[in-house]
Amino acid sequence: MKFTFEALQDSRLMDGSAYFMTFGAMNSQQDAAIVEGKLLTAFGKPLFVRDSYEDSFEYIIRATSEDGDSVILTVYGMGMVHIGAERQDDYAQRAAEALIEYVSTFAPTDFSRTLYYPDAELQIDIEVKDGVATVTQSPMARSKLKEFFKSFFGGF
Repeated sequence: MKFTFEALQDSRLMDGSAYFMTFGAMNSQQDAAIVEGKLLTAFGKPLFVRDSYEDSFEYIIRATSEDGDSVILTVYGMGMVHIGAERQDDYAQRAAEALIEYVSTFAPTDFSRTLYYPDAELQIDIEVKDGVATVTQSPMARSKLKEFFKSFFGGF
């Protein structure tokens, strides 16, 4: 079954979407960075980008088959790259697998950014350049850690 894919910008379409599967083989942070670069090439900017390792970006993708049936998939960065679906059935499975195959055909867009993982007190610097991903980790600055705790818990 063939699908077409369209990135949507309506966050209300995420309602009801739940984790469905990992976005292909995710064995390392470098794999996740390459997939993120390929998503940038395939769909442009995501619905949102954050500096949180556990909630770093999200796309809302409508997958439509040749017969006109469609399903809403979410593709998001939560450590690795995952796919969520509004419905969890064979059709959604085929659409998600076709999405992975589609995105894999693109070269990754170059990008760099810094993510923070306060649970492990880590700063994660990511760079994709010329198809190669580099990921380095370092201790998170105390000031940034306090900023994260303040934003999530209103201070302490």
